[in-house]
Amino acid sequence: MIDKLITFLMNKYLNEFIENVDPKELGASLYSGSLELKNMQLKTTMFNKSPLPFLLQAGQVGRIYFKRPEIGLAFNRYGLKITSPLIIEIEDVFGLVKMKPVADWNE
Repeated sequence: MIDKLITFLMNKYLNEFIENVDPKELGASLYSGSLELKNMQLKTTMFNKSPLPFLLQAGQVGRIYFKRPEIGLAFNRYGLKITSPLIIEIEDVFGLVKMKPVADWNE
């Protein structure tokens, strides 16, 4: 059940960059506050709208790791504040690019 929710959220927010998240690739633990995605395929349309003079033919991200440290809470005059940051680690990003035709370059 929780894997389906996490898969939905990852597809919603990472949809522009990564192909559909496979629930089999998730390693989620709510109690430790971590989430790990492995062997994600980058979308080849990732750079289509950018002014860069190249296109992505193939790409892969080896690992995306989200870690929520122990929750640190503090009170200030505005109310409750979370003091612990969310840690995101991205490892092993590979891409095969090719040049756009010169006629398609954007100055």
